[in-house]
Amino acid sequence: MYMQYTVMLRRNLPGMKSSLPNLPILKSLPLRMEAVHYNNVFLALHRLGNPLRLMLPGMRGFEMQLDREAWVCLDRTSDNHPLLAWTGFRGNARSGLYEPVPCRLLLYHPYASLLMRNLPDEISRLLIRRLSHRAAPTTAHIIPL
Repeated sequence: MYMQYTVMLRRNLPGMKSSLPNLPILKSLPLRMEAVHYNNVFLALHRLGNPLRLMLPGMRGFEMQLDREAWVCLDRTSDNHPLLAWTGFRGNARSGLYEPVPCRLLLYHPYASLLMRNLPDEISRLLIRRLSHRAAPTTAHIIPL
């Protein structure tokens, strides 16, 4: 069965902030985001616009809000309560594009650690699909040499 996905692209999305929610954090962990995921989000924010909102298929009511400062997973069925967030990305701390990026993972929900394992893969998959469906030029020109 084909799963439907949605990527909404708008500038200045209502309710989207570059700052993190002012709610109690259950746990804060230093982390190294895999380079492929960081690079995919960075590229999508550059090409598709900043910020981005991703509706996560198969995770009813879960939404990712991505911007340059933070990637926040929200539960839309629970008054947009944050579940987890990656923040504090230090892309300049690596010496090559293939190296992981130091960041911080903030857990706002007791079961958020279950999400954090597969969520970066899902985000990358959705963004790669969106980037590949981006309109390509329909006309080509041959120039004389």
